[in-house]
Amino acid sequence: MLMILYDLDIEVDYTHQTSTGELNYWIQHLEDIEKELKRFYSKKKYAKHALIKKAVVLKTKSNNSILEALQNYKEFREYWMGCDGLQGGMAFIHEHKKHKKNYILHIKEYRIFKSKLTK
Repeated sequence: MLMILYDLDIEVDYTHQTSTGELNYWIQHLEDIEKELKRFYSKKKYAKHALIKKAVVLKTKSNNSILEALQNYKEFREYWMGCDGLQGGMAFIHEHKKHKKNYILHIKEYRIFKSKLTK
């Protein structure tokens, strides 16, 4: 029985390590998107069109909202890392999945937005 608990501890530790890498990648990716959106907003060919500018502003707000949520989550992870037990690990995994889902949805929407903007 102790072996099963040990295996579970290793699995949770591994999950923490891989999710830390994912989280850092997501934050960097969203920061890059933020820079790209600023370039779109400042381009002369888009600056003439009020609807395009408004769409870029809305997408920027959406991006910043997801980015801020991920940065807050990253800070709060330090608390979860100190928690012992299965319940803390499960809460961590659930929270990570929630942020992952939001990130992936945002990226899908951004790709559609970008493809329409750059056609």
